[in-house]
Amino acid sequence: MNMPNLFIKKSNAPLRIITLSGTEGVTKNLTLFECGDDIIAVDCGIGFPDSDMLGVDVVIPDMTYLVENAHKLRGLFLTHGHEDHIGAVPYFLDSFPDVPIFCGRLVQGFITEKLGEKKYKKQKESIRFHILEEDTPEVSVGVFGVSAFRVNHSVPSATGFAIRTPQGLALHCPDYKIDWTPVLDKPMDLAKIVRYGEEGVMCLLSDCLGSTSEGYSKSERTLDNTFSDFFENAEDRQIFVTTISTNISRMYQIITSALRHGRRVVLSGRSIRQSVSVARSLGYLPFKDDAFVEEEDSGKYLQKDLVYIIAGCYGQQGSSLDRLARAEHKNMTLELNSLVIFSADPNPPGVQEDVERVMDNLTLSGAEVIYSEIQENLHVSGHGPKGDLTIMAMLSRPRYFIPIGGTVTKMRAYKEMVKTLGFKGDNVFELLEGDSVVFENGDARKGDHVNVTQVLVDGSNSEGISPVVIKDRGQLSDDGVFIAVVPVSKDTNKVIGKVEIITRGFVYVKTSKTLIGKSRDVINRVLDSKQGQIDDWNVVRNRIKKELENYLFRETRREPMIIVQAIYI
Repeated sequence: MNMPNLFIKKSNAPLRIITLSGTEGVTKNLTLFECGDDIIAVDCGIGFPDSDMLGVDVVIPDMTYLVENAHKLRGLFLTHGHEDHIGAVPYFLDSFPDVPIFCGRLVQGFITEKLGEKKYKKQKESIRFHILEEDTPEVSVGVFGVSAFRVNHSVPSATGFAIRTPQGLALHCPDYKIDWTPVLDKPMDLAKIVRYGEEGVMCLLSDCLGSTSEGYSKSERTLDNTFSDFFENAEDRQIFVTTISTNISRMYQIITSALRHGRRVVLSGRSIRQSVSVARSLGYLPFKDDAFVEEEDSGKYLQKDLVYIIAGCYGQQGSSLDRLARAEHKNMTLELNSLVIFSADPNPPGVQEDVERVMDNLTLSGAEVIYSEIQENLHVSGHGPKGDLTIMAMLSRPRYFIPIGGTVTKMRAYKEMVKTLGFKGDNVFELLEGDSVVFENGDARKGDHVNVTQVLVDGSNSEGISPVVIKDRGQLSDDGVFIAVVPVSKDTNKVIGKVEIITRGFVYVKTSKTLIGKSRDVINRVLDSKQGQIDDWNVVRNRIKKELENYLFRETRREPMIIVQAIYI
């Protein structure tokens, strides 16, 4: 698509960089650059729910500040195709359908494929893409000029952004490593970074996840023989490989090795199929149609002639791998002594229990499960260790640093690393979610904090789930529910019958008759104090609820959810 015909407005306003999310954890990245009446956003990703977030599918950034300043928002810029950087774009489009999105062709393909789902029909109709890659001209948006430079990561076509602002040049470089022999990309464009350094970099926003790891990145090429060795040694066995759905380089290696060993490839799981479809259309996976077998037809083949690339490496409930492990997959059956390879470490926060559950189910079903703790060379991190981060810092030589994409501990380690390179520790800003830095006349200071909260989303509620609902779900899960139904005359507002009590997940009624009877006595005492006359049901209900809470906790040391309901007859 053509780039927007805009021009850079002149402004002397201070620049404010706001890390709405993506600093305290490694997911749901969203950073704002605000200068006067203009804001651009960089990345918009999802996070994974913790184990206590019952019924939550994803966590997304809190976009309240953007909604309040929607008149300033000029564009959303996306660095690469991982879900923690682009997964919340559909929710972004709910609030900002007319804001242009700047990204590479692969990212555009991933998002377009996702928006092809029926529930995103409105978002797909409104989206405005503009291609911004390493070889496209700088785009001017409001007071900002933005150009892309090539980095290496575990998904092809990853970029950083050089953002020219009235206060100086900022380099925004999340998730990167230096790979001299990548599988599908060219090496990171260090020459361009040197030129930025010579020009003068005001601030570097850098990936810090690898700041506690010594050394330099291993190349993705080191895995070329891994899959060939596995396939050669499992000549007559059923083979499944699970990896991140956007790890196109890894899939290229798996497919190449499979074909070399006379096996065709089955793509299992919607996310895997979507990613491969996009990658093939753009030439990243140049394999012919006959290299693949449809999942629905896989049972017609000898399993020793197939390799499955299957979704579910993070143990997602309902994923293709999860259903296979529970023997509930309608198209595939796990054979005895099958080989299941996990090629996707490290796991993001919140998923370890799910991963172990799937691994356990696979093992109990008779499969041999291979994963990084027992086997080397299954995965190469997309995040550079200290050696890579040091090279980036020394080549760009910024005045100020903002570590991103890690954790509080990783940010501190990055700061200590930078200090060993001769930079001032005071010039490294460790920002929590909602924090900001203000740049003005060559200096920087901590800015105002933006109040943010976690936005929890389940499949039926794209507006976000209230923390109160999550608390209620936890209470129901832990202690069950206790329901009291009070019959009331709709003509006289008097209690006209026996109070009914229903429990689920709290006590078994048939063996707890004494507890149920005394609970009914507690309710009746409250009703008797009102002479059975219900003038204000809310007051009576709250009094009953309070008395029941005290009694039930005293008797059982448990706190079920208590619901008191009047039935008007």
